[in-house]
Amino acid sequence: MDAIIGIDIGTTHMKAQLFDENGVVLGSRKEDTPLDPDGYGNVYRPERVWKIVRSQMESLLECRDIHVAGISITGMAEAGLIVDRRTGKERTAILPWFDGRTARLAGGMTEEREKEVFSKTGLRNSYKYGIYKFLWLLEETKMEKDDAVWLSMCDYIAWKLTGRLVTEPGFAARTYVYDIGRKRWDAGRIQEYGLNLSNFPEVVPSGSVVGTYLSADGRKIPVAIAGHDHICAAFALLHQEEEGICDSAGTSETYVGRLRLPVPGGCTGGSLKISMDTGLLYGPYVDGGYFFMANVPSSGHSVEWFRTKLQLSGLSYENMNQGLETLEMQPTGLLYFPFLTGMGSPLYEASARGTLIGLHEEMDGWTVLKGMMEGIQYQSAWLMEILRKEHGIQDSRILCAGGSVHNHVMMQLKADILKKNVIVPDMPEATLCGAAALFLQKNRGKEAAERFLQACLNKRETYMPDPERSEAYQRIWKERYLPMVDILVKLCKKGDVQNV
Repeated sequence: MDAIIGIDIGTTHMKAQLFDENGVVLGSRKEDTPLDPDGYGNVYRPERVWKIVRSQMESLLECRDIHVAGISITGMAEAGLIVDRRTGKERTAILPWFDGRTARLAGGMTEEREKEVFSKTGLRNSYKYGIYKFLWLLEETKMEKDDAVWLSMCDYIAWKLTGRLVTEPGFAARTYVYDIGRKRWDAGRIQEYGLNLSNFPEVVPSGSVVGTYLSADGRKIPVAIAGHDHICAAFALLHQEEEGICDSAGTSETYVGRLRLPVPGGCTGGSLKISMDTGLLYGPYVDGGYFFMANVPSSGHSVEWFRTKLQLSGLSYENMNQGLETLEMQPTGLLYFPFLTGMGSPLYEASARGTLIGLHEEMDGWTVLKGMMEGIQYQSAWLMEILRKEHGIQDSRILCAGGSVHNHVMMQLKADILKKNVIVPDMPEATLCGAAALFLQKNRGKEAAERFLQACLNKRETYMPDPERSEAYQRIWKERYLPMVDILVKLCKKGDVQNV
């Protein structure tokens, strides 16, 4: 029997799972992703990361009566480091995607220039992207540029496994110097930064074999880079849904789906037309074509903030869910704006602040928490409306994965407020499943991937919207929530409030 190892290098955890060809989990390993201070913030030390990955893989490979057909790598985007092409050594720590030390380098771009770059990259300017991390690390180390190569976190793991300096289109795109329409590095923009094409890895198709790993027991195992974790999860969840929407609902909440082409209006990048005015992000899908992406950065984070910081003592998940389920399933009347870490889609306003409106003395903590969860879905409803208007996407179903799917009240609120069926497949690790399934599809054919995903996709839980509640929520969203967003953003931009 063939098996696949999926590796997921996440912000919080590093995971590895051994699957058989029918999608059955044969073994699983999980450890915290180690962060260390470096004087500017926190970083990932490459030697520690590699040690954990190798240990997890070798532990899974102890099951020697199974033929391991491949290793497929997924994980966080933007995080990365510099390796030395000449010496074959790591030259820097791995900067996390959320590290803000690069803000200075990302500043100063005009709106006109940002729109021009967006037409090629599908991304709005941000300090998070790889090019700014690369420039900061070059400045800090003073190393010779000719020897420096930028690798994302997952590219680094592939390099350690195979010795090849490669990446896939999704990770290349998150450097902010990759032309997604023409499917190549943007040589002109790279030269503007004083760099050249040799400073970046070769781009190969997502899920294709890039080399082999020689295991401790002498086996040669093919290795592939599957791609960005959110996109791998979408590949798994939407495998039977050509025009579906995937909701990766964790600390942040990310909506992903395949993009219908051609896109009306916008600027041209190769064969792709996209516009920054939609408030969405775009990129290369792991199975070809392109994806749209919209996110609520402080979705699950808002619930965690309430659970761990707003309470006088920590609230367990079990007690939280039990308390929520005692409430009537009717609108609370509260308006929560989930901008604890700024607003993501569609305005990308870092100065926005989390806000709660409508409190009165008869409300208890459970009502406030439910009101916060309603606000998260009001923000999501705004994103769904943009998808409908800009791209004609009005699928009646959303497929969900991530930690929030265990919160049954949250899932029912999502169904009621978005007026869509919310489907939760039996896929606890959608990202790892997607990475493994992509490897099978690229190297064994589509039928192998379908067989792998079939069992977990067919077994699912469905939350259906209640028509009466949906209408009540729609009125609140249109008449109260949306008008207040504009007011709050303007206040924060003016600096009139520090904490609204």
